Amino acid sequence: MKTRLILFIAISLLGSMACWAQEAKLDDILSAYYKAIGIEKMKEWQTVTVTGKTISQGMEYPVKVYMKRPGKLRIEVEVQGNRMIRSFDGNQGWSIVPWSGSSDPQDMTTDDKKEMKSQADLEGDLYNWKEKGHKAELIGKEDFEGSAVYKIKLTKADGDIETWFIDAENYVPLKMAATVKIQGNETESECYFSNYSEFNGVLMAKTNTNKFKGQTVSQMETDKMEINLPVSDSLFIKPVKK
Repeated sequence: MKTRLILFIAISLLGSMACWAQEAKLDDILSAYYKAIGIEKMKEWQTVTVTGKTISQGMEYPVKVYMKRPGKLRIEVEVQGNRMIRSFDGNQGWSIVPWSGSSDPQDMTTDDKKEMKSQADLEGDLYNWKEKGHKAELIGKEDFEGSAVYKIKLTKADGDIETWFIDAENYVPLKMAATVKIQGNETESECYFSNYSEFNGVLMAKTNTNKFKGQTVSQMETDKMEINLPVSDSLFIKPVKK
């Protein structure tokens, strides 16, 4: 009995040490990632104004994005003279989709608000993941399109899963694969990050390519990013119907 107890304690200690080592390795990788992109500098950002374009099915559409702390996001896309708007004020979201048959603002679904809330997080889901109620795991190291990457699985507080591929040399994200629930059904998508450039001391991907089942759905190209310009709260508030 005594021998079994000693063996049990030894196995438990080994398991605890393995978990600690894995977490320490994960913390080291994430710390290197935060440093590489300049997360401390990003904390000084209060607003971000992005001008660019989205490319879908061979067509280009002008895009304007406004972000403001805490958790505010507005996306405008010009399509054939019409402006589509998606806006989130940190709690509530609304949208205007002219080609839907109405130019009135419509309340967002719960799923859309969840997506906008995640996108409105300036530092991203991986930063302060514990404080946000997420769970992060280092899956391992593997090859990704000729580059060695660390693979990190992030199980978010809402149950959605993000798998991040962090370049093992430069510590910038190259890809994020997401499994999210939409109307109770799981949907998978991928986002590829490339063409990194520095904006006000922060390294950001100028090209975000979204794929579904291996096929490119859209691509966002950033032309200009302006930091700490005045951005009115009224941009994020749902307009009153006239």
